[in-house]
Amino acid sequence: MSGDREAARHITRTWFEWEIDGLARKVILVVETDLAMQPDEQDYDALTLDMLRTEAIARSRASPGAIDRIRIVPVRY
Repeated sequence: MSGDREAARHITRTWFEWEIDGLARKVILVVETDLAMQPDEQDYDALTLDMLRTEAIARSRASPGAIDRIRIVPVRY
């Protein structure tokens, strides 16, 4: 399986949030994943997590609107 497909398989959901500071608004792409994100967690794999980051960046670039930040969060059950 290619790295892109492997990373995409670990993205459970994505959505956009706004961060508002006075009159400034930042758009955040939130990427939910089932991957272990901390080195001390069981099944932590830095390479797969790095591929996930790359996939998140690719999704932000493919978005028709400007994305200011990407936030990767653990899956919420």
